[in-house]
Amino acid sequence: MRLNEQRLGEDIKAGKLARVYLLYGDEDFLIRMYTDKLTRLAVADEEREMNLVRYFLAAGSSKDVKEDLPPKISELSDFVEGVPFFAERKCVVLKNLDTDLLDKDEFEGYIALLNDIPDTSTVIITRENTEEDAKKFKEKLEKAKMRKLIETVDVNGIVCELNKFPTERLMGMAISKCSRAGCELSEENARFLAERVGGSLSLLQTETEKLCAYCNGRQNGEIMRKDIEALVPKLIENKVYEIAKELFYGRFSRALELLDDVFALRFDPTRIMQALSGHFVDLYFAALGKQAKKSYSAAANELNYKGRSFVMKNAYGVAGTVPERRLADWLAILYDTNKRFNSSAEDKKRILERAIVEIATVN
Repeated sequence: MRLNEQRLGEDIKAGKLARVYLLYGDEDFLIRMYTDKLTRLAVADEEREMNLVRYFLAAGSSKDVKEDLPPKISELSDFVEGVPFFAERKCVVLKNLDTDLLDKDEFEGYIALLNDIPDTSTVIITRENTEEDAKKFKEKLEKAKMRKLIETVDVNGIVCELNKFPTERLMGMAISKCSRAGCELSEENARFLAERVGGSLSLLQTETEKLCAYCNGRQNGEIMRKDIEALVPKLIENKVYEIAKELFYGRFSRALELLDDVFALRFDPTRIMQALSGHFVDLYFAALGKQAKKSYSAAANELNYKGRSFVMKNAYGVAGTVPERRLADWLAILYDTNKRFNSSAEDKKRILERAIVEIATVN
């Protein structure tokens, strides 16, 4: 059965759960949000250790790399067909399943399994747009294996295409959110904000909250274009900043996952490296400022963040107490990575992945 986003949300709210779902499209925020909602509906938090399995399949995976491949059908069927452990249901999530990575026999095994999922299991398959543009993604969806997967899930469960909202809808959401927070956002500035975040719903949510917090004390709480220009980074800076935060907090697997997301958007690798280094320097300075017991404004002033004190304020919200030696080692790794970027013919994504692994090994 094919459902739109509204119907899918209504089913989840009513507690309805199918045996298999396929969520695909351009809006990764909605895909991940509904995947999380379905997972929580299928398996309670206290039952997850034995009854939930997630496969995070990297965007742009390769048949040549064993770790990139989807799980073998034998492994998948053993879990799906097994009896739940002190629970009503088991759940498996296949994030970003690329059917092109399955050979003929494995693919047919997947189809057979999806045609015969027991009532005690739910399988959630997602496919985000990891292509350069919508046209290429559409072509991928039209390939024989993907069409058969969609048809199979359509017969046995729920298929839902989740694409980016039109700019007008994003504008309305931003204006309403600002209004509820006691702020005012004009249609013109709402359009500029929607374009600034690249039409991303997740970024629209977080950046609107940031703008409201910044402008709430102002008369009428008016959010102006200059506020958006100052506070809302361009899309690549926003994405890479999340990677820097995950690295700083020691969540290295999540940082690698976000790096895959950034490369899927086809950003220039050199720009990614520059943005990552810049954000890490901000976090480094913020950590040193906190260690010296300085306010963010004092640190911004001393470190020549003139007109950009909000950058230091944001960094202060992330940076904790980290040994100075470790911070220095991290920056040294990024410095060496930047040199490899400029002097090596090696794949730049691999160079960045190695840098993240090296950062993870610093004690």
